Amino acid sequence: MAAIAELPLSGLVVVDMSQFLSGPYCSLRLLDLGARVIKIERPDGGDLSRRLYLSDTEIG
Repeated sequence: MAAIAELPLSGLVVVDMSQFLSGPYCSLRLLDLGARVIKIERPDGGDLSRRLYLSDTEIG
């Protein structure tokens, strides 16, 4: 069985204080590359994207 290759950003710690769409997306990509991402959110509701409604259509 082949050994798992170390990801390029392994060992890097990222503190994410971003609020809307592109910032959290970039943090997700850094996580995919092996970084440890610590997300800091507002105490009164978190990331603004959590309250974003894209449609009136119910999913599920």
